[in-house]
Amino acid sequence: MYHAKHFMVIAASALMAGHVYAAPTPEEAKQLGTTLTPIGAEKAGNKDSTIPAWDGGLCKTPAGYNPTRGSAGGTPFVDPFASDKPLYRITQANYNQYADKLDEGTKELFKRYSTMAIDVYPTRRSVCYPDWVYENTVKRVMNPKLVGSAPGLAGAHAQIPFPIPKSGYEVMWNANTKYEPVHMTGHIDAGLMDASGTYTRTSFQTIENWTPYWDNTLTSLPEDKPFWALIASNKYPASQAGGKQLRYQFLRPDLKDSMAWSYVPGQRRVRLAPEFKYDTVSTTSGGILIFDEINGFDGKMDKFDFKLIGKKEMYVPYNAYKFQNASLEETMKKNHANPDIYRWELHRTWVVEATLKQGERHVQQKKVFYVDEDSWIPVIYYSVDHAGKPHHLMHLAVWQQYDWPGPRGGNYVLYDLNRGIYGNQSKPWGPGAENTGWFKVPARATNYFTPDSLAGSGVR
Repeated sequence: MYHAKHFMVIAASALMAGHVYAAPTPEEAKQLGTTLTPIGAEKAGNKDSTIPAWDGGLCKTPAGYNPTRGSAGGTPFVDPFASDKPLYRITQANYNQYADKLDEGTKELFKRYSTMAIDVYPTRRSVCYPDWVYENTVKRVMNPKLVGSAPGLAGAHAQIPFPIPKSGYEVMWNANTKYEPVHMTGHIDAGLMDASGTYTRTSFQTIENWTPYWDNTLTSLPEDKPFWALIASNKYPASQAGGKQLRYQFLRPDLKDSMAWSYVPGQRRVRLAPEFKYDTVSTTSGGILIFDEINGFDGKMDKFDFKLIGKKEMYVPYNAYKFQNASLEETMKKNHANPDIYRWELHRTWVVEATLKQGERHVQQKKVFYVDEDSWIPVIYYSVDHAGKPHHLMHLAVWQQYDWPGPRGGNYVLYDLNRGIYGNQSKPWGPGAENTGWFKVPARATNYFTPDSLAGSGVR
């Protein structure tokens, strides 16, 4: 249960027929860059001084940073906070003392496993964006709006669309359009730990992202063009090697639904893959991840009612450089992620609760998101099944990718609380020369992210 003393309730609600919401008032807009950061977080620290004021974040690369890809950036990262020591450790024996700042899913881990622990470090508000992101967000704050029944996003480009959110849908659109370079590539590993403590590597992929929403040379995008596209190239296991997937997401899903294609090398053809959404299980995850859980939430917001509960201070994984630099196996222990290399901090989060609409079908009845106020990344996500039992729990470790600069949260640990198994998904790590993490790449040809290109480049 959420209590008023723990968060600020936002007094605004949707007009359900069209998802129409009030834009910020001129007085609210003036807070951006003054009492609020340019992207909408509270500038000041908290009253207990356990969360500091935002001082601009980590905008430059620290000394000694020498990534594998050189000027393109990526791993290995230098941990700018390596000298920090844990303030305290939360364990099964004492977690009730900290329960008001722990989500229900993480508390479930403490209830079950005596080895579960969280090392809480000093809070470092490291998030920093390029100046033009701040300028666009402030200058265009009155332009974005939610439209249609999905709802879709209109009037937004190269900005945080709703820095002063009035609804759960607005918070989730901030998360869905979180900042990243227009062209980037990552080599990502994934593994699964079963209930007996047996570790299995489930996949290794190269991911190529194109995010024209963040192309600052443009002023808008056509509604029929994707704001984000991805090509995932399978390299492991051998049975899936050579396979590829192409996915599109649109700003107006009420007008144009997400699209996906799959290339199967044995068949040497590309097929439409309309099932790559909602609660379809991702085969590359070892059967633990469903498509609308990618990066916390992915896709259309039409099956659930997204309610903004308010703002709440929470313990969340943050500035997890040690975790990012570790190998996949090093991050995974029996029952839970390795607590000795997983950094947690206290941060303010926006809490959004999504409840399945009457008549809709989905394996989950409820989803709860904790979205970091500084990065708009869903740092914790928790779901409940139709029996009211804990279903999935996701921890998304945020780190400041200072080579961009911008926050990154693509590495997520996902727990299946029904089966007692978990996976580390999208770990930015790889063997040898592919141990690069996420890095920027030159602009690709305009026809690169197309089904025809997928077929041509997918043949082994």
